[in-house]
Amino acid sequence: MYSIRLHLELNEECEVYTVTSPDVPGLVTEGSTPDEIAHNVQEALDGLFEVWADLGMEVPPALQVA
Repeated sequence: MYSIRLHLELNEECEVYTVTSPDVPGLVTEGSTPDEIAHNVQEALDGLFEVWADLGMEVPPALQVA
């Protein structure tokens, strides 16, 4: 398992949080509730893992399993 830092920025107009991570370049998602955010972050990470594999790119250090 891994642990990454998330940065949440509230868009008050839409009442939704934009989520990024300084540990995972390219991770951008959003959600309104903690459960929705957690689900969407996992979904975004799954997509990024697929893209990195397809492009032969290394996984960011924060996501590498020791």
